[in-house]
Amino acid sequence: MRCALVAATCLILCAAAAPADTPSPSLKPLVNVLLTTDDAAVQRDVLQGMIDALQGRRLSPPEGWARVKEKLGGSANAEVREKTLLLSVMFGDPDATAALRQTAAEPKADGAARQTALQTLVEAKAPDLPPLLRGLLTDPAMRGPALRAFGAFSDPQTPATILKHYKEYTDAEKADAVATLASRPAYAEALLDAMGRGEVPTRDLSAFTARQLLTFNDKGLSERLARVWGVIRPAGADKTKLLAHYLALTPPDALKKADRSRGRAVFARTCAKCHTLFGEGGKIGPDLTGSQRVNPEYVLVKVLDPGAVVAKDYQMTVFTLADGRVVNGILKADDGKVVTVQTQNDVLRLDKADIDSRKPSAQSMMPDGQLAMMGDAEVRDLIAYLAGPDQPPLPADAPKP
Repeated sequence: MRCALVAATCLILCAAAAPADTPSPSLKPLVNVLLTTDDAAVQRDVLQGMIDALQGRRLSPPEGWARVKEKLGGSANAEVREKTLLLSVMFGDPDATAALRQTAAEPKADGAARQTALQTLVEAKAPDLPPLLRGLLTDPAMRGPALRAFGAFSDPQTPATILKHYKEYTDAEKADAVATLASRPAYAEALLDAMGRGEVPTRDLSAFTARQLLTFNDKGLSERLARVWGVIRPAGADKTKLLAHYLALTPPDALKKADRSRGRAVFARTCAKCHTLFGEGGKIGPDLTGSQRVNPEYVLVKVLDPGAVVAKDYQMTVFTLADGRVVNGILKADDGKVVTVQTQNDVLRLDKADIDSRKPSAQSMMPDGQLAMMGDAEVRDLIAYLAGPDQPPLPADAPKP
């Protein structure tokens, strides 16, 4: 691992210092190491360091890479062969790209290897990838990664393809599907049309994703969103009324009678992608286990007005890409060539050459309107779950995660 870290650090420092349109001279010493050593462990670590540092970038192969590929492509070590193949795809090698496409499509291949292959193909902007993604939607092991990958490509068949089997998806897959369909104006129109027909429940569109649709600055799309889903942000005076309403729903005696198991199911559907509670959930937002969650008023104020105080680590940036895609998320890293963005359902690495604009936002990743799509009983159950001392079981009829 030490060799991988040294290699990655060297590459990142050199890449950050180099102009964006220059090749990567920093790769030459690493290529020389790979050509001169026969130690598979060293080869593996150097290759992994290069992968870590170059993810999200599209580069020409460095001098000597053809000899590295010939040497390591026949290695007895499977990891060395796999990592050589991954780097070759990142360097635009068509034969390596074809091999990774085959790995991603092969149902009998290792699941992790298939997902890594697909991620590499997406980040390398491999040509004609949507047909492969359409085939993967019938494969439960690859459906989620495929749904997320569709967002990287502008393809007119994508909305109908995703929506065709929407009712068969798990909750997590539905969230991936909605996030992808909200990433481009044409896709968003199809999503809202499906909601209008009742094919996609309105509750499947989170307040966060609804807010993202407004960043397209498309009047027609915004009006359709308001008709189908509702208004995003209540006025300030309304928040005071809403707080009073929800506090009246959640006095101590009502919380004692609430169904915490149902509350856990609500949390899983609306909060768990970003927040951890009782050791389960996402790491995007703060861990709630040690917060003031036993105080209903504190929780309700935070939920009703999450933008009142936004810690820097949780401020959003809106990225508009050259191909029309919009990405909303937290900027996690910027090495001068690639930005890493944490969205609600994925970590994306965006080549800066593909970014048309990026605008920091004072808004939190957690949007207003989280409670608007819940009934009073759901809100009460959720607050009771948050305030409880332990993890209750999920209801027997809870949807698949």
